[in-house]
Amino acid sequence: MYNAIKIVRLLTVRTWTLLLPFAFVFFASGETVDFRRDVRPILARKCMTCHDSRAKMSGLSLASAADAMRGGKRGAAIIAGNPDASLLIQMVSGASPRMPLQSAPLSAGEVATLRTWIAGGANWPEDANIGEAWWSLQPLRKPEVPKQDAAWVRTPVDAFVLQKLREKGMTPSSEADRRTLIRRLTYDLHGLPPTWGEVQAFEADKSLDAYEKLVDRLLSSPRYGERWGRHWLDVVHYGESHGYDKDKPRRNAWPYRDYVIRAFNEDKPYARFVKEQLAGDVLYPDDPQGIVATGFIAAGPWDFVGHVELREGTVDKKITRVLDRDDMVMSTMSAFAGMTAHCARCHNHKFDPILQEDYYSLQAVFAGVDRAERPFDADPATNRARQELLKKRLLVQRDLDPLLEIAAKVSGADLEKLDTSTTALRLLTPRTKEIQQQIDDAVAARKARVRELLDEGVRAKSDELSGRIAALNAEMERMPKPQLVYAASPIPAVRPIQVLLRGSVESPGKAVGAGAISSVPGLTPRFDVAPEGERRAALAAWLTDPKNMLAWRSIVNRVWHYHFGAGIVDSPNDFGRMGSLPTHAELLDWLASWFLENGGSMKKLHKLIVMSSVYRQASTSNAANAKTDAENRYLWRMNRGRLDAESVRDAALAVSGRLDLKMGGPSVEQFFFKDDHSPVYDYTRFDVDSAESRRRSVYRFIVRSVPDPFMERLDCPDSSLVTAKRNVTITAIQALALLNNPFMLKQAEHLSERVRELSNDPGEQIGWANRLALGRNATAGERGKLVKYAAAYGMPNACRLILNSNEFLFID
Repeated sequence: MYNAIKIVRLLTVRTWTLLLPFAFVFFASGETVDFRRDVRPILARKCMTCHDSRAKMSGLSLASAADAMRGGKRGAAIIAGNPDASLLIQMVSGASPRMPLQSAPLSAGEVATLRTWIAGGANWPEDANIGEAWWSLQPLRKPEVPKQDAAWVRTPVDAFVLQKLREKGMTPSSEADRRTLIRRLTYDLHGLPPTWGEVQAFEADKSLDAYEKLVDRLLSSPRYGERWGRHWLDVVHYGESHGYDKDKPRRNAWPYRDYVIRAFNEDKPYARFVKEQLAGDVLYPDDPQGIVATGFIAAGPWDFVGHVELREGTVDKKITRVLDRDDMVMSTMSAFAGMTAHCARCHNHKFDPILQEDYYSLQAVFAGVDRAERPFDADPATNRARQELLKKRLLVQRDLDPLLEIAAKVSGADLEKLDTSTTALRLLTPRTKEIQQQIDDAVAARKARVRELLDEGVRAKSDELSGRIAALNAEMERMPKPQLVYAASPIPAVRPIQVLLRGSVESPGKAVGAGAISSVPGLTPRFDVAPEGERRAALAAWLTDPKNMLAWRSIVNRVWHYHFGAGIVDSPNDFGRMGSLPTHAELLDWLASWFLENGGSMKKLHKLIVMSSVYRQASTSNAANAKTDAENRYLWRMNRGRLDAESVRDAALAVSGRLDLKMGGPSVEQFFFKDDHSPVYDYTRFDVDSAESRRRSVYRFIVRSVPDPFMERLDCPDSSLVTAKRNVTITAIQALALLNNPFMLKQAEHLSERVRELSNDPGEQIGWANRLALGRNATAGERGKLVKYAAAYGMPNACRLILNSNEFLFID
């Protein structure tokens, strides 16, 4: 082991100045560097992009100890016991070229960690190689539940968490009180406060299963689907306008929102939930909701100008379509697999084993759909009949479109330049090949005759096909009027997909078929299917395969994130090298395996988590634990959280007695709308006390370009972006909005009216305002101060203070 004096002599003055504080931490504390805990994460994040066993830049792989010691073109990267002679240290400490080339340099602490590790002998366990098997790509195995003798352990979740706490020298917190638990659970599962009666009943219920009965009641309520459906809409960046320059409204996006809420309430198995959203129209043709579910694919922003107003064949048109498919790929792989596949659009992924060809194979999955309004019928029989007619029309249109293209080319062609053997004939469909022989026979004759034959044949066939389309349209017109949903809509022909060199549409490379990422062991990365619908169905099957460890780890981690405010992996959409490492890797795998074994039941997963002692902990701090784990990543207490925007708004309505619990249907446009060509959305002209203002926030019409200012102040996310984790800020402007926004002022007035109906006594009115808003009786001091305040400024203003209190806005 090198001591501090030797390292001082070896380091340059500049480097030593940077590393001095960190070096003293290591040597003064006597703490050793552990490869798995300290070194492997640095190498994986900073070095493996260029130096894995596949890339081997400069011939160097750091995938294993043997590779690192053997080195590359410049010699050994690591010389045990001699950090200064190790190329690894030289390159990350400032030697030219400084490594890593394409990302931020290592911090002083990271360099010090590597130096200390090498100086101590560079111990690299044989079973700790980095290789290609990043943690999230390792096969899913269900670990044994740790044996813990503590009475605190109620569920397997507790056993895993307690084991980690004991490893870190920490102890869990005591259980929260009854009022805190019911308030936490009700907001968590419903996004609403418990009523005063519900609080009283739970506090009075002394039965052993009182808490479990509460959990079951909350999970069986339709309010659960509204709350957790809203979480999913964040993940898929659901919005009800296109975004971009002409942010036109999508007034038929809402059926997808209702589908999501219904899916959660019905506890739809997760595999079915995934399959429906990617290919429900193909896999479940007898279920009208299969079409609606594909609103997932169309949920993101859409460039009206690029898709509608740009001319076909232009570079900008091609770019528009590439970007549109890019959004579909990003949404799918982020939501269902937790991987940033879209980062491989211009080149192989810089950090994760995702090839550029993988990315374009994923684009090929969506190469046969556009985003559009699509008809469906609630009645399954009618829906099946309509969809069959639509498929027939699509097939006819597929044959007609190239004929119309030929007609346009022939009518304007220069006979001397018309290439009858390629240009025109290549566009003919298989059903019109009878024209081909005639044209071949006439090639040696006058070219005018070639044009005549083309013109006659194309026109006749076009007229025939157009007549068939008209007949199909007439048949559909005789059917009942369908509903519409903005969803994935098949196009007549699947667009060919090529790998784009450097991501440029002007540099197309090899053609690719449909597929997924090739680094998931045990699954075939390319789909041997051609028809449009079968491509999406194949991707859905790939994602939901029990061997797809990414999908099952991803969803249980996402649910955990919403329950605790942070996931076991605190980057829910990125399980790659630039994401977070799991704090409880074995627990994550146990949960994923358990979830699979239990049919992908979301409600069972919720119950397992909220029944745990981990979830029931108080949120009070502990100085000793905080010193070890200030961020509470190991869950020695419950995280205190601020209500999200929807919960603040819905809670204010619930407390004031004005909440309308009507479910579903067209979204409420809580703004003044003008001019569909260049839309204007004006929230100041909306009556905040109208009946439309009383619906739950999940039923608001969500505009991309002009979000609701009140909701935006409270960190409601930008619906143009995929939101795996919401920002939570605390700002002065939030306080001003909560105090002065017309909506909040009106709810304070209604709360004042409500408590006046309950009592004529000002003190008791304050008591009721406290019970309704906070779920507890006011203390004598609180009551006295608020009564005086109400006498001076009016009861509405006293209620306004309560609605702006930390206790109303935060959940312990």
